Amino acid sequence: MTQDPGFSKGLAGVVADATSVSQVQGEEGRLIYRGIPIEEIAEKSTFEEMTYLLLRGKQPTKEELAKITADLKAARALPKYVETVIDSAPKSAHPMMILQSAMAALAFEQGPVKLTDVETNVASAIRLTSQLATVVARASRNRRGLPAIAPKNELSHAENFLYMLSGNVPNKEEARMFDVALLLHMDHDFNASTFAARVIASTEANLVSSVSGAVGALSGPLHGGANEKVLAMADSIGSPEKAKEWVHNALATKAKVMGFGHRVYRTMDPRAKVLRAMLEELVEKKKSDTKAQATYETLRIVHDTMIEELSKKEKDYIWPNVDFWSGALYKLMGIESIDFTPIFAVARVVGWSSHIIEMWQDNRIYRPAAKYVGPTDAHIVR
Repeated sequence: MTQDPGFSKGLAGVVADATSVSQVQGEEGRLIYRGIPIEEIAEKSTFEEMTYLLLRGKQPTKEELAKITADLKAARALPKYVETVIDSAPKSAHPMMILQSAMAALAFEQGPVKLTDVETNVASAIRLTSQLATVVARASRNRRGLPAIAPKNELSHAENFLYMLSGNVPNKEEARMFDVALLLHMDHDFNASTFAARVIASTEANLVSSVSGAVGALSGPLHGGANEKVLAMADSIGSPEKAKEWVHNALATKAKVMGFGHRVYRTMDPRAKVLRAMLEELVEKKKSDTKAQATYETLRIVHDTMIEELSKKEKDYIWPNVDFWSGALYKLMGIESIDFTPIFAVARVVGWSSHIIEMWQDNRIYRPAAKYVGPTDAHIVR
């Protein structure tokens, strides 16, 4: 079948809109937020600072950073009706479905959208960012049969989330690693969930409803759940000693190796480099955790063997992406794998909101054309 000019399955390569929030430079293996390289952000910034930058488009002053930090802390508590939605979910429900339901409930009191009212929209985004983290922690504890934990307002966003999840205030090193992990996942230009958020918001649906749709997009296994599958892959391999043979068999049979390959990057995902360095540091600190040590060693051998073997056969080969190392890092922090994708949303809500607020400044409803391939001269048969 001959494709029409401009037709692109899945919109691959189609420029749908303009943005200044972030850019993936796939050929160079580079990711920037508002022009700043992700490596520099990971080294020097915090979740609170990047939330301000993405939402407002400029770096905060000390006073502005203190204000957004205070605003995030003040918004952590959930309305009672949202707590009821979370608490009434069956324990068998996937946390992403609970999260999407809670997001819809958070939209109950959202009024009509005022597209160019940046202050109101940013305030809504800050409140949603804070409350989404509380929803994820509460849903996780419900599933594990544990009581919900109220937030501690003296803690940072990353520290408080880990505290609400586990009941223990994290040490500074792990809190910083988790903060960096959130930074790495905050935005990634027009990925599937961000595009879904923009499409919904382009109808002038409110910000929270639009984010609820983005959560639904993120729940799909082709988008948000890959890091969970990487750990399942490591478990299925069994031990580090079996990893090299497993890779050879996977390549011979053209089996999918989870955590390798990306729709945009044509070299190493820059986020993967940062995550691997943090994981190695945490593994070194937790030598007594033999299972975690074995998981890391298995992944290391899979990683090195894949690159070694692929480089022999082709010039342009696939590289590990952000998901390859992130799950192992979270697991070593005591986080269950079923919570990995909701944690993705804890970070990405900032990016979703930033894209929506940006788009509303010059909004136009998305209405792509379709390539019709059905009959054109059919009739009712009696």
